[in-house]
Amino acid sequence: MTTESAHTRDTPMPASRLVRWTVAGVSCALLAAPGVARLLGHPGAPIENRAPAAFTGLDDGWDSFAALGRYVNDRLPLRARAVRADAWIDQHVFGEDPAFGGGSSPRVVTGSNGVLFINDALTEACAPNATPDVSASRLAALAAVIAESGRELVTMVAPDKSTIHPELLPPDLATRACFDAYTERFWAELDGAAIPGFVNLRDLLIARSTTTRELLYLRKDSHWDPAGSLVAVERAVDAFAPGLWDPAAVQYQGLYDYTGDLTGLLGAPAVDQAPSYGVVRPQITEVSVEVIDDLEGGANRRFVNAGPDGSLIPGRTLFLLDSYGLAALPQVVPYFEDLTIVNINDFEPERFAQLIADADRVWFMSVERSTPYRMAATIGAPEFTELLASKLRG
Repeated sequence: MTTESAHTRDTPMPASRLVRWTVAGVSCALLAAPGVARLLGHPGAPIENRAPAAFTGLDDGWDSFAALGRYVNDRLPLRARAVRADAWIDQHVFGEDPAFGGGSSPRVVTGSNGVLFINDALTEACAPNATPDVSASRLAALAAVIAESGRELVTMVAPDKSTIHPELLPPDLATRACFDAYTERFWAELDGAAIPGFVNLRDLLIARSTTTRELLYLRKDSHWDPAGSLVAVERAVDAFAPGLWDPAAVQYQGLYDYTGDLTGLLGAPAVDQAPSYGVVRPQITEVSVEVIDDLEGGANRRFVNAGPDGSLIPGRTLFLLDSYGLAALPQVVPYFEDLTIVNINDFEPERFAQLIADADRVWFMSVERSTPYRMAATIGAPEFTELLASKLRG
């Protein structure tokens, strides 16, 4: 062996090169982990009520690293077990609401009477993606383009549970002051923005809850319950076809079991019960249900119904929704002749512009906590509003 080769073999690798190779190796292992786990029969199962985060590349500067972390985190094998273990430590060792991964802010806040709240609605109110005036003005601009094209329109923002029931939030909540201030300004801006087709669900839900003494939201979940969603469905039907809504079609169907998405975020999925209210219209016949894309989950669908003259909202209706709209869907479908539902999270500018152009009427519903982001970056962005205006002008 030559002296040079012996020296090369025995000399330690420089620290900077060792760090680079270690980082590269760990990164490759993390990127490969989801695929390897899937091949071994252990895919990372989703434990939150959303699609796994996507990773589109390294073109966003420092934001790419955050996107990569979310991508890997959502696909880690045995993730649900890790969340449960971490949650147990937070609750039983530190006596805190669980904050997975050692984060300083828990994803779930426990309020009075065991009611759970998603903390995103609180923290994002203190650092929103768009200010209330920008969110309202962009929603107004989007709605105006649709309404001015001659299409019927209903525009809704579904309030978060914390907005309708702030009295159930913990009294010592650190974000309470900025949450209260933001929420009041957000809804005031929506009311004052002259948004075409706007329905103030906050006022309606508070009024209904005050009258019925019902929570209107699932105790262990981030969504409204069937009594809450009925408030939105009734107003939409009345807006599109005054007089068509039939209170007698609403039937109490007893208690039903559900697994709260917030209990999953706590690391211990648990079954709770809630009252079920269905819409029963025996004169309406389902003609067809069609999946309209090949996206994971197949949530985007087209429903076609038949019934006696005047019993259905006629023509093609496009319902742009998120998980709040999906929760209301069983109550919605029996009132429409031809209803296409599309998840706003699947936003693609050209495709969405064409979907709106193909519709006779549009129903837009976005949950409160996600609306600032959507108005800043996706369906409410000025670039899309301009594209849509051009498409609707033909």
